Amino acid sequence: MTNERYHSAIAGLIACAMTLGITAQANAQTVLEAVAAKGKITVATEVAYPPMEYLENGKVVGYGKDVLDFIVADMGVELNQLQLPWDGILAGILAKKYDIVATSVAIKPDRVTKYAFTRPLAIAETMLVQRHGDSMTSLSDANGKYIGVELGSSQAQEVEAADAQMKADGGAGFGDIRGFKSTDDMRLALASGQIDIATIPSFSLATMKKQRPDTFAQLTNIGNGTMFAWVVHPDGTDLRDRVNEALERLDSDGTLSKLQLKWFGYEMDL
Repeated sequence: MTNERYHSAIAGLIACAMTLGITAQANAQTVLEAVAAKGKITVATEVAYPPMEYLENGKVVGYGKDVLDFIVADMGVELNQLQLPWDGILAGILAKKYDIVATSVAIKPDRVTKYAFTRPLAIAETMLVQRHGDSMTSLSDANGKYIGVELGSSQAQEVEAADAQMKADGGAGFGDIRGFKSTDDMRLALASGQIDIATIPSFSLATMKKQRPDTFAQLTNIGNGTMFAWVVHPDGTDLRDRVNEALERLDSDGTLSKLQLKWFGYEMDL
C-alpha cells in the first residue's frame, strides 16, 4: 500500500470512528436532554375532551392546555403540539413519535407497567349521559339501550362491568356497546339518535351543556372514580420528573386550584 493510500485509509477510519462517536453520544442523550438540546418539546394531545383539552375557534383550550403552557414556560422550550385521535396515541409514545402525551390518560394498573405517568392532574367519575328530554332515571332503565364508549378508554371497562352487573341483577344488559374513535364522534351519535347513552368523565358535562344547550342530560355515574395524568415513554422518566417538579410548584402556589375553579367550578382533591 502506498503512503497516500495508507493515509487515506487512516483518515477514512478516523472519520468513521468520529461519526460513530457522535451517533453514540446522540443516542446516549436522555429524553429531557434531547428536548433541552432542541429547545422544543413535541406533545401529543387529543383535543376532544372538554374541559380538559378541546378546540375553540380553531385553538386548543382547556384545563390541560393551561397547565401545559405553564409547564412549557417553566422549562423554557418551544411547544410543538400535535392534535391526534385517541386511538393510537399511546402506541405513538411507545414508538417515540413525540416526547409526551399531554392529554387525559386514565391511570390504570395495566398501564402503569407500560408508561411513565406524571402525578395526577384531575379526577372524575364515569358519567352516563342521555339526550335532553329522555326519561331514563337509573342504570336499570338502560337495559336494552345502545351505549357508546371511546375505544381503549377507561370508560369502556367500566361499561362492561356495569353491563355484567345489570345481567346479574336479572336484566338484559345493554342492547349494544358501540366503540368510537373519538368522544366527539360518540357525542354526535348520541345527539343524532344512533345511540341512547354516551360515556363521559363527570367534569365534562357542564362544558358540553354550554357548547350545545338542551342536548345532553345526566343519567347516572358508574365506577369508582378515575385519576388522569400525562405519560412519557418508560425511558423518559427524567422528563416525567421534570414535569412533576413544575406540577408540584403549580400545586404549592395555588395555580392548579385556580385553574380547576376556572374550568370545573370546584377544586379537586388529588
